[in-house]
Amino acid sequence: MFIDVYATARAIEKDLKEHLVIVVDVLRASSVMITAVENGCKSLIPVLEVEDAVAVSRRFGNEKVLLCGERGGAQISGFHLSNSPKEFTSDHVSGRMLVMTTSNGTRAILETGECKKLVIGGFLNAKAVAQFASEEGLDVAIVCAGTNGRFSLDDVVCAGSIISRIYERSGEHSLCDLSLTALSLYDTFREDLYAGLTGSLHFERLRALGLEDDLRYCLREDVMNAIPQYQNGVIRAMQA
Repeated sequence: MFIDVYATARAIEKDLKEHLVIVVDVLRASSVMITAVENGCKSLIPVLEVEDAVAVSRRFGNEKVLLCGERGGAQISGFHLSNSPKEFTSDHVSGRMLVMTTSNGTRAILETGECKKLVIGGFLNAKAVAQFASEEGLDVAIVCAGTNGRFSLDDVVCAGSIISRIYERSGEHSLCDLSLTALSLYDTFREDLYAGLTGSLHFERLRALGLEDDLRYCLREDVMNAIPQYQNGVIRAMQA
């Protein structure tokens, strides 16, 4: 198995048609998606723009859809839920269709391009995703959402956590340089992820918005087994 890490979807430079892709936007979109699937949402449709989300909602009937997402870290006017994973409780999302647009995470999913399989990873489900990757046996590409098109430390450290767990399950594999960097950073920060990410740009932007509870939520490791899978434009729970 060869494991690549990409700082953003736009950094992908090779054909991933035979790869397992793991998209990570740990603060906060992928953590939201994992939480929503864990709590029983029927489906989640990622879109690029606010207007796209509204159009999808109208197509399915507004009362059947929950509009979710953020711009600049804040809830979008007229949307039902923001990008805070703590809002995606079973009471809110169980059995519901969600349509979601965020600044980075949904864009990364939609820009990744063709691949064998695409799943969503984070600290919350790192162990489950690593187990799935080990069992699939495909080459892996971990695609980080980044922040506004640039490298984001939180996503790369999360990629390292997934690689670490793949190693724990199935031994060492071939890594690109950014995969090696991700693994090293995770090994450095793993005892206190919050302290390790303090001072990083995206982390501090969210903290300045008063979202410290969300940060601590997203940095919890291996507390969920849900693996959201993106297929044919829709995210659903991976079927065993």
